[in-house]
Order: sequence, then structure tokens, then C-alpha cells
Amino acid sequence: MKRWLPGLVVLTLLGLVAVPIGAGAQGKDTLTVALPSHAPTLDPHMHFERVGILVNINMFDSLLHRSAKLEFEPSLALSWKALNDTTWEFKLRKGVKFHDGSILTAEDVKFSFDRVLEPGKEQKKSPQYGNVRAIKEVKIVNADTIHLITDKPFPLLLERVVFFPIVPKKHIEKVGEEAFGSTAAVGTGPWKLVEWKRDQHIRLEAFDQHWRGKPAFKYVVFRAIPEVATAVAELKTGGVDIIRNVNADLMPDIKSHPLTRISTTPILRVHYISLDMRSAPFDKKAARQAANYAIDKQAMIQKMMAGLGRQVATVVQPAAFGFDPSVPSYPYDPKKAKELLAQAGYPNGVDITLHSSSVDWRPHFEALGQMLTEVGLRTTVKMWDPGPAWNKFFQSEGKATNGQYGNWGNYSVFDADAVLHPLYHTEPGGWIGKHYARVEGLDKLIDEGRSSIDQAKRKRIYAEIQRMIREEAPSIFLYTQNDTLGISKKVAYEARPDEWLWLFAAKPVN
Repeated sequence: MKRWLPGLVVLTLLGLVAVPIGAGAQGKDTLTVALPSHAPTLDPHMHFERVGILVNINMFDSLLHRSAKLEFEPSLALSWKALNDTTWEFKLRKGVKFHDGSILTAEDVKFSFDRVLEPGKEQKKSPQYGNVRAIKEVKIVNADTIHLITDKPFPLLLERVVFFPIVPKKHIEKVGEEAFGSTAAVGTGPWKLVEWKRDQHIRLEAFDQHWRGKPAFKYVVFRAIPEVATAVAELKTGGVDIIRNVNADLMPDIKSHPLTRISTTPILRVHYISLDMRSAPFDKKAARQAANYAIDKQAMIQKMMAGLGRQVATVVQPAAFGFDPSVPSYPYDPKKAKELLAQAGYPNGVDITLHSSSVDWRPHFEALGQMLTEVGLRTTVKMWDPGPAWNKFFQSEGKATNGQYGNWGNYSVFDADAVLHPLYHTEPGGWIGKHYARVEGLDKLIDEGRSSIDQAKRKRIYAEIQRMIREEAPSIFLYTQNDTLGISKKVAYEARPDEWLWLFAAKPVN
């Protein structure tokens, strides 16, 4: 524990950070956001990356919206109701325009769901499939009414349609899916696409015919800035207005600067390391438990997150429905970790490799690797740049590795299923679980939890799941985090509990 902290102090000599060309003060009608990277596509149905979602929600609308108080609000649907246990009716808002001037129709809504569900196809191409796989049919009742029909009761339906962007059927058929994901992305949201220079910036312009009215800022720019120290320097010089995931070492500098401030709030995001249970050494439960005892989570939270996090017993966070506070977390116990590793057959330790594309959490990843090494899990950490190479590796070769470090934001869905299904379900739709998790009986319990509308029953199921995964340890369970934003004092905006950057709420400060 003594060796990993000094080597991970983030550079605070921000005056020495090189500032890219084009930085500096910008027009009052432009809001600029720094993201660590861009998603591989602007098509909201063809990725699952938070950096892409933050762009998508400002370009596209869904049937429902969520307020800053986490309440459902009308969006493309004016009203909704359950007709029975498996059928929901949505009344569509009339006269909504896409950025190309075409009018939103019920056909667009059905098309949007069908392109993700791909009825009749065994292999699904959309990573969003797991979120809506319970929907078996989208039925157009009339021009203003649709029914979403599920194969069984699905208590998460409203949560899932809060972020399920509706896209234009005729436009995509005309330009093709590749162009739609790059140069011809069209939605109904407050801003429309002007330009995307990959790994540089995405430039949006206010859509004058947006149904909510005009946003306060005419232009929104999402700049790709991988290094957080560079992003902070840009914030202080006026090159960007909002930055995310501010490190603990950098918070005092932002707080004390006359032009910048901090906004922070607890969110659903949980950090974990998925362990490959199908191959050595993590095919042995003792080795997986050893890895959990090896990590000093409290030190990580206090030293590297300014205390803005909470140790968790599993990946189910306190804010999510189904959280069971009686399940104990793994304490830091390196002696026990070494004993368990010996029980697993590795008295002299073992070499492992962990992978990640969370470039903005590199110091955490490296610290975790050092702690594991100290108990005999000699860890090589491999950091990937987000993009096509990582996606290819993660979706194919990644299933044969020792583990993957990441963090999961539940798609901003406040329910245990939103983390349990993608991380641990082994069938299609289990985005990470299909590669790593192999816990007998877990798939069945996850399916039962997401197909009952009896909330008391669901709580019992999720309590059982949390006890099960705590014992079987398919992951190293780490901690939650806050959404910590650095914000220019020229902008009125606050961090949200759902981790969205809903920039329609942002206003200039005169």
C-alpha cells in the first residue's frame, strides 16, 4: 500500500500544459464541453459509450425525458399508460420536426425500435438491444398512437425509453447507416450536426424549429481532450466551459480560480474489474475473492477521489432500486488475499493482464494494478485508446483475457437490473457478462427480476443476487463516484444525479 500513491500524483503545474491551437476565449453564443474522447459513431443505437450518450441526448429526443429531479416528463410522447401487464400505450406529440424538416411519425418510432430489436435475426448488431429486448412488438395504432408490447411483464419499460432516441426512417434509408452515424446524423433534439472532425471536435448548431423552443446557446462544441490536466488548463483559459471527471488533485485549483467552479453530485456510476471466470486464475473462486481483498477501496476514495465516492459490496449502487444494504463489502486484507491465492493453487503468485479503455481513469487503473501485484496477482495493465481497435478487441478477443477495468453508469436507469444484466447475463444483451461471468443460476435470477411487476418480489430477487455475486466474486467490486464537473463561471449549469449533460438547461451568466 505504501508504493502506489506517490507515483500517481497528477501533474498540477497546469501553467506548463501545452494548449492546443484554437483554444482561448470563445463567443458568448457558444458552449464548449471537453470529453476524454468521442464515441465511434453518432448513431445513438450503435454504441453504448457515455461520451456518445452525452452528445446524443442533445441531438435526439426519446419518448420520455427525465427532469433534474429524476421525474419522468413528456418528450416525443405527450402521455403514456399501461393497458395491461404487457402493453403500454404512448400518445405522440404532433408536429415535431427532424433536423431535415421532415415530420416525426409513428413509423419513425416503430422503425427506431425495430432497427435495434431486429425481429427474426439471431445475431443483434446494436449494443442497445439488451435494454429493450423485452419488447416483442411495436404496434402502430394510428398516426398519433403506438403500443409497446413486451413478451412478459417488464417493470423497466419507462426507464428504458427515457434514453432510446427516435431516428428518422426515410432519412436513414436514403443516406445509409454509415453516413447517418458520421456526416448525416439527424434527430429532433435542440441542436443539429454541423461538423464532426474525429478525435477533435463535434460542432452542433441550435435547431430553430425544435419543439421546446430555442436553446440559450446557439452553438455547442464537444472537444476531445484525453488528458484531464489539459482540459483544466483549457477551462481556466476559456477554451472550454465544462469538463467532466475532475481528479481530486485538480479540484482545489478549479475552486480557487476566479473564473471557474466545481459542481458535484452522487451518481449511479460504479467502478469494477470484470474477471474472466472461464480461464485461470479466475476460474477459481478463491483467486477472485483474493483479488477483492487486495484492494484498499477507502484509500482510493480518499486519496484519489477527494472522498467523493462510496465503497460498494457489489456493483448494485445505493441509489438503485433493489440495493441491499445488509450485504457486506470486502474489507482491505492483503494477508487474507495472499492466503486465498495460495488456496487457489498460486502460493508464489501468478501473472495476469487487465485491459481498459477508460483513459480518464488511468491513475486508478494503474493503482489497482499495483495493489493486486502486491498480494501476488502480478498485473500488467494495458490501456487502450477508445475507438475501433478497442471495440473489436472487447467484442471478440476480449473474452479470452484475465479481466477488464471499467465503470458502468446504468444508462442512468435507477434499477439494479441496469447493471446486473449487462455485466453478468451471458446471453445476447449481456454486454460484458457474455465474455466474463459464469455464475450458475445467475442468468435465471436476472431474468426473473426483470420480468415481474411485483416490486417486493423483485427486491427479494435482487437481494439474493447480491449475496450470490458477493460470494462468487465475478468482479472486483470497487466504489461509486460523483459526477464532478469543472464549470466556467460564465455558465449557469449544475451536475445531475443521472450523469446527463442536458445542455438545454445551460444558460449564459451575464
